[in-house]
Amino acid sequence: MKAHKRLITMILAVFAVYILMSIFLNNKVQAVDYRTTDLSILEGNKYKGMLALIKELQTAHPNWNFTIENRGLEWNDVLYAETFANHARSLTQNTSPEWLCPVCGTTPYDSSSGWYGASQQAVSYYLDPRNWLNSKNIFSFEALSYSSESHNIEGVNAILKGTFMDRASIDYINTEGNTLTIQKSYAQIIMEAAIESNVSPYHLASRLVQEQGSGKSALISGTYSNGDNNFTGYYNYFNIGASGNGDTTIITNGLTYARSNRWTSPEASIKGGASFIASGYISKEQDTLYFEKFDLTPPNIGSHQYMQNISAHISEGLNVYKAYNNIGVLEQNFNFIIPVYENMPETISARPTTEYNLVTENVVLTNVNSYANMRSGKATWYSILAEVPLGTVLLRIETAKSIQNGYYWDKVIYFKDNQAIMGYVARNYLLAVPDVITTDEAYYTSETAVLRNGPGVDAEVKRILDAEVLLTVIDKMTYAVDNMFWYRVKLDDGTEGYISSGFLRAIEQQAPTGEVYKIEGNNVIVVPGTKLEQIEGATTTSEVLGTGAKIVIDETEYTVVMLGDVNGDGVVKSKDYMLIKNYIMRITEFTEIEKMAADVNRDGEIKSKDYMIIKNHIMSISSINL
Repeated sequence: MKAHKRLITMILAVFAVYILMSIFLNNKVQAVDYRTTDLSILEGNKYKGMLALIKELQTAHPNWNFTIENRGLEWNDVLYAETFANHARSLTQNTSPEWLCPVCGTTPYDSSSGWYGASQQAVSYYLDPRNWLNSKNIFSFEALSYSSESHNIEGVNAILKGTFMDRASIDYINTEGNTLTIQKSYAQIIMEAAIESNVSPYHLASRLVQEQGSGKSALISGTYSNGDNNFTGYYNYFNIGASGNGDTTIITNGLTYARSNRWTSPEASIKGGASFIASGYISKEQDTLYFEKFDLTPPNIGSHQYMQNISAHISEGLNVYKAYNNIGVLEQNFNFIIPVYENMPETISARPTTEYNLVTENVVLTNVNSYANMRSGKATWYSILAEVPLGTVLLRIETAKSIQNGYYWDKVIYFKDNQAIMGYVARNYLLAVPDVITTDEAYYTSETAVLRNGPGVDAEVKRILDAEVLLTVIDKMTYAVDNMFWYRVKLDDGTEGYISSGFLRAIEQQAPTGEVYKIEGNNVIVVPGTKLEQIEGATTTSEVLGTGAKIVIDETEYTVVMLGDVNGDGVVKSKDYMLIKNYIMRITEFTEIEKMAADVNRDGEIKSKDYMIIKNHIMSISSINL
């Protein structure tokens, strides 16, 4: 009987193990199912712009790897979870009306914090991953596990530089009130914590700077007491459990958590906090800064997040970028995990308010004796990036809306020695000049493409363009930025910007077929692509056989009208298409010869049908015929 019971117990135990293993394996399968390195899932317009943005980054940084996470979550559901479902989940310190929750208004999250419920527009801006797919902000999506190849103590020191943690040893108060010294630097402790917990030391260092940048918090003083609560010798460097209404409650809760975990020194607190982050977040697939801010784990979306500050994942990611940049490891093998949502906005979510306007225009440096300083920020105390000589033509990509430090600071790009230096120059020294136009060629986008206000993946996005958008390349100078060549383009509505040449396709003119010319009065009407030798007995002294050219046939002079070639350069391009469109809109006027060239269907009127015929001709959809 006992043997029978033991057998039943063993069977039940095996069955239980089988059930647990099934659950474990199913969870693993699910994790694989919603994370993939196959970028083809981004094709089409479902996640508009995402694929083009990632392709740009892959070209700029070939060693970077991208994983897409798609849990099938609806965009509006996640946005609701981060705002109206719980007004404390996403907080901002910006008190402009556009940034504030319309329900909470200027009522602070707690009585002394200076943090307010964020609006849906503000949360949407930080939630939309497309806003952050550039070389600097991408690190909010970096996988946060420790990597011996990518992480080292020099990078940690770069993050801590200039903070209270930039020191060789650490003095602290123990629980008996005595002052002791740890003969280690904060950077050493952070590296040890990273290795022990398998968490990125740059993530830990950035989080500490974010949480304790000033070093004045009572949570790390080691001397805080509150009535009957004596917290001498306890430390909470990551502010874990530090929540509530008002400073007293927040500090008391945070130090109570530290006491319950025996965090009796800065080292114990940092290592204990690292272990908490590893077990409480990273092991639960909240393994990027973005996922620590925006919890996408079902079923309770948004309920398990590390940070309430809507911009914390971006500011911490920038700290990591700076650390990598300072030690020269930006081209290491990094893995970034990018989320996508169902029914994302058609256009990239805009910032609620901006302090500048996006532009793409040329300016010349003036009003200086010999040079002006280009600075890294919008004030004279920022570091000097370059000395720009008088008379230099710059590309202006932002115009400031307000005065700072006595000036309007505009963002410009200075092309020097085949490098694009991006920084700020006071507007007093800038004078707008005409566009630099080195070419006039019709192209169309070969796939979804990103139109930026300047060359390079760190220039801002002006628009996401669909495939097959007709445009004009106006400058093909060699702007080799981020391992790509960037062309300056103009859209048919006059918008200018830069597109990586890899996303553009030159337009081949179709060779004319059938009848290519016809004499009408004093004019010879020809189709695009016609050569002089195809016109029997014709001679010319004109350099180009295009609209307005003079040719002689049997000693009689004729004026050439090439259908579609309004500007007379002998080729039908997007510029002709734009000229006709402007004529129809009464923006420009035509001569009689230009009118004949614009009337491509030859019905005696210039209408939208004419420029559509030209557009189709340029894109090789159909030909212009007599």
